[in-house]
Amino acid sequence: MGTAIYTGVTGLQTHQRRMDVIAANIANVNTPGYRAARALFQDLFSQTLEGGRGPVDGFGGSNPVQVGLGVQVATIDTIHTQGSLQTTGNNSDLAIQGTGFFVLSDGSGLYYTRDGSFTLNALGQLIDPATGMRVQGYLADETGEVNVGAVPTDLEVPVGGTSIVRATEQVQVRGNLNSQAVAGDIIERRVNVFDSLGTARELLTTFTKISQVDVGGTNYNAWSYVVEYTNSDTPPVTTTVGEGVVLFDSEGNYFDEGTLAGGVFTSRPDGTPEVSVPLAAFGALDSYPQTPFEFQIDFSSVTELASNSDATVTNQDGFARGTLESFNIAGDGTINGVFSNGLTRVIGQIALASFANVGGLQREGNNLFRDTPASGTPQIGLPNTGGRGQVSGGVLEGSNVDLATEFSNMIVTQRGFQANARTITTADTLLQETVNLVR
Repeated sequence: MGTAIYTGVTGLQTHQRRMDVIAANIANVNTPGYRAARALFQDLFSQTLEGGRGPVDGFGGSNPVQVGLGVQVATIDTIHTQGSLQTTGNNSDLAIQGTGFFVLSDGSGLYYTRDGSFTLNALGQLIDPATGMRVQGYLADETGEVNVGAVPTDLEVPVGGTSIVRATEQVQVRGNLNSQAVAGDIIERRVNVFDSLGTARELLTTFTKISQVDVGGTNYNAWSYVVEYTNSDTPPVTTTVGEGVVLFDSEGNYFDEGTLAGGVFTSRPDGTPEVSVPLAAFGALDSYPQTPFEFQIDFSSVTELASNSDATVTNQDGFARGTLESFNIAGDGTINGVFSNGLTRVIGQIALASFANVGGLQREGNNLFRDTPASGTPQIGLPNTGGRGQVSGGVLEGSNVDLATEFSNMIVTQRGFQANARTITTADTLLQETVNLVR
């Protein structure tokens, strides 16, 4: 009977431990990225009163006679099922759909979490606001290329602190040049292009109707063009930065030889046209040094029909200087910076870690885990690779605690605790009766 009391005590202790686990789960039902736990029991060593015997001389033998000595907690497992996703609209909030963990660094070690409620600090670093740990990933260079072979480092998104420009590479001309124009008729069009420093340069393009040009025995209607730039010197200096001839067939279609992009014709000294690509180049203009740049003029969308001349520059791909205003994160973890001039550029890419045994991770508080020998070495890489999940921006993953399951477990645990308490009180009553027998 004394053994029964101690057995009941082990039941109280283990059910209390299970109740602790359930309470922690319920307390964290609204904790982002929280992973629920469960307590599993196993019996303690059993006292053998009589060993088992095999059949002998016609007797059937007997099974072992054992009395259990109680129960103990076998393991407290972490359940790594997917939590529900909740849209927040905050670009720095991240969630993982699938397996994997965000990687955080405190400067001396790495930690892992499913809680993606990140923010930017004063240095533009993406951090966990609760601990100040920095989110790890791969930074992009000035061209937007990410070196995924590098060691993951602190991710920086310097909103308002970085800028970008794009020098003009192509100018698109669209519209019509009047086929009824006579030689010497001109039209003028102006357009701004941007140099490698993002400085706007206003160009004047002058189209002049000229005589037909013979190419391989076929006559083509022709317009010459001259592209000029006038600087801000005193007096201003005008420089021709590009010139050539545009040809049209008898139906008013742009003539494209197809041998080179643009297919625009310029004239050799002897008047024989040749295929060339029209380029305009700037050097050191406005009395300050800069990197020269070239851009191509595309006339392939211009026609020559019996209609007013309305050819105009509809597009050029250069941009003035712009500062980083916001960012968004793609499913592969790519951080795309959005600049005030309309450009976007890759800033970096989120790193995720996976483990051979996620159940072997050790909780460290603050929604953090550490790797252990049981979890295996972290495999750090890009989302959507190596079995790692997909990253969503503006979303948080909720706790994976199932309240219905926890309440059911709570009832069962409470009844188990009560039953073990009754075992102790019943054993005590039996002991009392035994004492009464000797009076």
